[in-house]
Amino acid sequence: MSDVKNIDQEEEKDKGGRPLKFQSVKELKQKIEEYFGDCDAHVATRQFFKQKIDGTHYLAEEEYITDRQPYTVNGMARALGTTRDTLLDYERGKYDDRDDSDEEGERFSDAIKNAKARINEDIERRLLAGEIPAAAGIFWLKNNDGWKDRSEVDHTTKGKEMKALVEFVGDAKPADGQD
Repeated sequence: MSDVKNIDQEEEKDKGGRPLKFQSVKELKQKIEEYFGDCDAHVATRQFFKQKIDGTHYLAEEEYITDRQPYTVNGMARALGTTRDTLLDYERGKYDDRDDSDEEGERFSDAIKNAKARINEDIERRLLAGEIPAAAGIFWLKNNDGWKDRSEVDHTTKGKEMKALVEFVGDAKPADGQD
């Protein structure tokens, strides 16, 4: 029995590689929410120098409302201190083999998929609201959210089926000299 325990400990010790960027799904989800919160309009404080009548300066502070920033995958990766490629590894489940999941049973891949779905939803809403150029929004959604161009062709004439080309060819008479 002790041999099994030693083998498990050795396997755990010999996994090698770089440690995970996020130690738990809960930590990852918290950092993702911080990113979205930073993007949303919010009250912030800034400091600046003001000049008195006598020409001296002093440090003043004021609250202001920030502009809303669009959600992006690259922005989220930067805010999380990682790269887009690493986020895609998390999304594909590369790190889901660990026994880590949050209280809701979500794994690392679920957290990234949900965050990307939120980003795509934001792009879609802004596209439909006219806040971003149509071509840019459509390009984004085709490349990041599975949108596809689809054309439908109606092969009828006034609701009636068209006669097949084969019927017309079969009825044709051969030209002179052709058999």
